[in-house]
Amino acid sequence: MKITDVEAYVLQAPQPEREFWVSLKPVLSVNELVVKVRTDEGITGIGMGTSRTPVREAGALFQRGFKDLVVGEDPLCPELLWDRMFRTTYQRIAAERGWARGPIITACCAVDVALWDIIGRAAGLPLYRLLGGYANRARTYAGGGYYRRGKDLAELRDEMARYLAMGHRAFKMKIGALPLKEDVERVAAVRDTIGPDNALIVDVNGAWDLVQARDGVRALRDFDLTWIEEPIAWEDAKRSLPLLRAGCPIPVADGHGELTHFGCMEFIENGAVDIIQFDATSFAGITQSRKVMALAEMHHLRFSPHHDPQIHAHLVAASPAGFMVESHADPERDPVWFELFHGAPALRDGWLELSDRPGIGVELNEKAMAKYGEKLA
Repeated sequence: MKITDVEAYVLQAPQPEREFWVSLKPVLSVNELVVKVRTDEGITGIGMGTSRTPVREAGALFQRGFKDLVVGEDPLCPELLWDRMFRTTYQRIAAERGWARGPIITACCAVDVALWDIIGRAAGLPLYRLLGGYANRARTYAGGGYYRRGKDLAELRDEMARYLAMGHRAFKMKIGALPLKEDVERVAAVRDTIGPDNALIVDVNGAWDLVQARDGVRALRDFDLTWIEEPIAWEDAKRSLPLLRAGCPIPVADGHGELTHFGCMEFIENGAVDIIQFDATSFAGITQSRKVMALAEMHHLRFSPHHDPQIHAHLVAASPAGFMVESHADPERDPVWFELFHGAPALRDGWLELSDRPGIGVELNEKAMAKYGEKLA
């Protein structure tokens, strides 16, 4: 089997009038790179990449020769092709063709996911079975609780009640933007809304230093939190998280801001986290994510990736270290999840149930592609 072409699309949409904010910045709305990797045997793999900056630059790489790295190659060799693509982050070709490091990594992720989709389709196996088959479903949480202009406690309660009615049994909310007392009031409102038996997660998004994090943990310790995410600013996280975790009654999660699996390995080996986070569609690709999964297993940790649950649910289900996967539950926050796929995993009582369709198990809704997408190559 040989790769004959790579088509690249960028999916973007205007920001909503009431932007969704984490502690320190707004989050982008639709901002996805979609690739279709075609082969000479008629199998086409679908891959996605996400970026914290506008994704168009990653798509533009395919207009500047990036697809030449894989066209003509065997798609059943993901380690080889990942290595070839990723090494351009420190090779002369990047400067010669105007490829920046961040967009290269986003493009690598999208192509890599598509390769694994091809492997699964060729083998007739869903990705979770191909990668280990530990389970056929993945626990999920509703990613929400964002800050928005004019959003009060009543609106926050209504939001979480809506997710509960959808079938979610675990919930994540943002903290860190307000004085601690006000954020604690928000956490109390959410805990009261979802009840004592459902999981609650708080995400600081790196807004605190070590002293603030210790104060925050003390203030939040009685809310039975499943974890506290990114409690310390990026510049000091690797050094200070082990100090925080040593006396922390709340499990600590971090790692999804790392560009490679080597950064995740530092968090794990330094004893910085209870839950390692990585995103195959943002930084690691499935090829490298497998290595993070193995590290988590060997160090008796859990892993929990973000976003793109149509992909990440397979990784969580494949490994005994798999814990939870994020699902954005608000169509305004994440219309792609609600519109882009045919065959997305079904949500039932807090779990995403995976089908036995081969590969990732989804097909693109071409109407949604036309609504949000632009073909660049």
